[in-house]
Amino acid sequence: MKKIFTGQSPLGFLGFRHASAESQEMPSYLSGYKPVKRMHKAASVGDITQVQRMLIFEDVDVNITDRKKRTALHDASAHGQPEMVSLLLWYECNIDVCDRDKSTALIKATQCQHEKCVHILLENGADTNATYADQNTALHYAVHNNTSIAAELLGHNADTKVKAKGGYTPLILAVLENKQEIAELLLKKEVDINALYHCNRSALIRAVRAQSKNMISLLLQQGANDSLVDVFGATAQSYSVFESFKVLSNSPGPRCPEPTIKGDAYDFDTKNACTPRSCPIKESKQQIAELPAKEKAKAHAEETLGRCKW
Repeated sequence: MKKIFTGQSPLGFLGFRHASAESQEMPSYLSGYKPVKRMHKAASVGDITQVQRMLIFEDVDVNITDRKKRTALHDASAHGQPEMVSLLLWYECNIDVCDRDKSTALIKATQCQHEKCVHILLENGADTNATYADQNTALHYAVHNNTSIAAELLGHNADTKVKAKGGYTPLILAVLENKQEIAELLLKKEVDINALYHCNRSALIRAVRAQSKNMISLLLQQGANDSLVDVFGATAQSYSVFESFKVLSNSPGPRCPEPTIKGDAYDFDTKNACTPRSCPIKESKQQIAELPAKEKAKAHAEETLGRCKW
């Protein structure tokens, strides 16, 4: 016999009035995420009455999928319907089922920054480490989008060491996007602070190249290795001098393409890749963190760069 939900959820979804789908702009993550089946359409707009009618009287499977393997839970999560998410979970829908793009409801809710949906899914045991088609986890998207969601995912044991396509850990993404608060949250967990991504660069090298003093200090305080060498033979120490020299001389230096966001993932401009060059320089951690005064840096840079083989 079918279950009929008669109790009051913490969010009180039985009394919920759904918003008109036409009255809301579609976020970029929902591009192409238009529900097709009646069940999915009703779930996407929070039509509790319609969904219950289909589940109870029409014998519709709560896990029914569309041609892209999306369930009603995917649509409810993507369109920010926490009451509907609670209802579907009460009817025992599959919380971790993947759609054609390997996206779970949790990943979709995180992409779209629906904090209430994320909270409900996590409280009901959603897998925090499920990976999207590009190997991004929900935590990768939270680093890019939402500090609160990132904190909640970390509170539910999200893996901080998992690498997405290109070698990006959540910490590396936080440094790439200069998300200081999220970086601090991640560093309170067990992270690989010296993990390498494109061009064999560490988070510290990226912070030095971006001349982000606060991020540099944070990473050094947490034990980041300043002597790791990238594919160009350069360390964070050598980049600290070279970046100062570029600022003073207005001279562009050798370039390794940094990632840009294309769609849901990071991508690279590979047309302007540079030739590896070696500049072995010895500097102290304190000098890196402080980014030396202009005149001192200029004199030091000119002297050092004069010894390098370009």
